[in-house]
Amino acid sequence: MKTSETISEIATAMSKAQGAIEDATKKGLNPAFRSKYADMAAVRAVIREPLAKNDLSVVQFPRTFDGEVEVETMILHKSGEYFAETLRMPTHRFDAHGIGSAITYARRYGLMSMLSLASEDDDGNAAVQQAAAPKKHIDTTPILAAGEKAAGDGNAALSVWWKKLTPDERNALDPDDVKALKAIAIGVDKKDEE
Repeated sequence: MKTSETISEIATAMSKAQGAIEDATKKGLNPAFRSKYADMAAVRAVIREPLAKNDLSVVQFPRTFDGEVEVETMILHKSGEYFAETLRMPTHRFDAHGIGSAITYARRYGLMSMLSLASEDDDGNAAVQQAAAPKKHIDTTPILAAGEKAAGDGNAALSVWWKKLTPDERNALDPDDVKALKAIAIGVDKKDEE
């Protein structure tokens, strides 16, 4: 953990704020796991006033690299003192959705950890699955080019192309791109039937 040279004022303020912070309510719903979790809005709702009353604020800085996301969380005091820590999170897919999801998890987990905020968190199931098999960034450009070529020959050719892909390559593809390839193949098959 990184800190300012002195931490006496921020430590006192954090102690007072933590004494006033209630546990976050589980309002978010994870339909994949039929569970509830404390989302970022619930966390912010319970910390905002206790932090503000004790001259504390929070800033978070997300970064991406090597197929992973990290978020640095800083708790600042009006005196200029601070605490900071970085949480690294693997991404299931290195696209906008995967990166956004990992940033959200890292923000919430990092903030809750730094404030010793308790909450039963059933939504971590997805992050655990992601962490079990972190994936490196895969350039989908050549994969999609081969898919477009296969789709141009119809559904049978597209199916052969799909079966040749590795699971990581399949997961790296955007679902909208896969739908577009299927639409091309269906269009080709319809033309051939005419």
